[in-house]
This record gives sequence, structure tokens and C-alpha cells, in this order.
Amino acid sequence: MYNKNQIYDDAQFINEQTLSFYANTNEEVLTLPVKGIVVEFPGLGGSSCLGGNIDMGAYNIYWTERFGEKGIIVTYMFPGPWSWGNKGAVRMADAVISALIKKYNLPDDIPVAVCGGSMGGLGSLMFSIGTKHNLKGVAAACPCTDVIKSLDCSPDFPRTYVSAVASYDKPLDVALRTISPIHRINNFPSVPYFICSDGEDNLFAEADCDLFVERLKAKGHDVEYYQQPGKLHGEFLPEVRERLHVFLEECILKG
Repeated sequence: MYNKNQIYDDAQFINEQTLSFYANTNEEVLTLPVKGIVVEFPGLGGSSCLGGNIDMGAYNIYWTERFGEKGIIVTYMFPGPWSWGNKGAVRMADAVISALIKKYNLPDDIPVAVCGGSMGGLGSLMFSIGTKHNLKGVAAACPCTDVIKSLDCSPDFPRTYVSAVASYDKPLDVALRTISPIHRINNFPSVPYFICSDGEDNLFAEADCDLFVERLKAKGHDVEYYQQPGKLHGEFLPEVRERLHVFLEECILKG
């Protein structure tokens, strides 16, 4: 029963017993010992760069099984359909990682990598800025890199962006910039980045991704960047898709 006088922390709500309500994982195909954790943020409406979905259940597909064989846990987060990498999404992911650390008796500095496509790509970038865990790499596919510029790229997008930051105690344009990667260019950590764009992206223009990557590199960051001519939003060249997996694996196993 809820006690209004008790102080609650995240672990009382997000823990070993409740993990399945906050993320799907590949724990069923996991080979022990655990070497690291890959966090995946969903795209708008629940899309996935690895192949997951927002229906609760085991995350057992080709890509996550490959990770599991190497002792890498994959978590497909449920941060809400319109989260756009906001503070709540980062906090929830951090709590899920902490729960996994406790469940498997892992060191607090266990290597963590993050990935996502579209809104999830933005989410992975924003997670890198806000996480408290030992981040070793970031992968973002066809990410939104400029929230202000992309605010009306689709008629239903503005309400999703506004929903993501509606509770922020600041003017809306200022709040939106806090979840906009191009506006947070000075805040990114010194870890490897994997970024790919789609040449025929009808939502987030490849040129915007080019500019973001250019500015990341200008800040001295290690960025592996792939342009994908002719590809629509969310599509992959097979070799780029494979490289995304290997990149994440390397971040964990070399961490």
C-alpha cells in the first residue's frame, strides 16, 4: 500500500520483478556471463532498428540472439510513444540498466551501448548526454538531429514533440532545444558514434544529418558515418545494417 510519508526511489518501481513492464529483453537467449548491455530506444509508434516491437514479450530475433550468444543483454525500452529522448526516457532506461545490474550481480561500470532509429536515433543521442552509466558507444539510424527544423515535417509531429517536453518548466522553444541534438552539440560525451542517414528520407533530410555529423567531428568526436543513397526513411543497406550490429558488439566487448 502507498505510504505518502515514505521516500520512494526508482528501484522500488523498476526492478528485477517488474522489468518486463518497462522493456523487452533477450534474456531467454543470453549466454552467461554478461559482458554488457545494449539499450534500444523505439521509433515513433514503436518501430525498431534491430527488429523489435512494443508488444510485451521476449526479444528473441536474429540480431538479439547474436548479441545473446556473446553475453550481451539487449533491452528494447518502453519510454512512451512520443518520448523523443526526453528526461523521462533517459531516467527510465537508466533504471532498467540498474535493475539488470542488480539482477545479474554485475559491476556498476558494466559497459553500456545505446541504439535507435528515427525518434529512437534521437533518443540514443540524448541518452548519451543524460545517462549515469558507463556508456561505451552510440548508434543512431536516420535520426532526427534538429527538432526545431523538423517540428512540422509531418502534420502529426508537432503534438508529439510538444507532448515530450510539455512538463518542462521553461518556454516551449527552449524546452524543445533540450531534446534537439544539433542544439546540444557541446554536451556529447567522448565515445564512438555510429550514424547512418537515408538519401531519400522524407522526414529528416540527409543534409541535416550531414551537418550534425560535421559538427560532431569538429568537436573531436569519433564518428563512423554512412550515407545510404536511394534509401527511404528507416531503410538499410545490408552492409550498413550488419556494421551497426558489429559496432555495438565492439563497443561492449572492447569496453
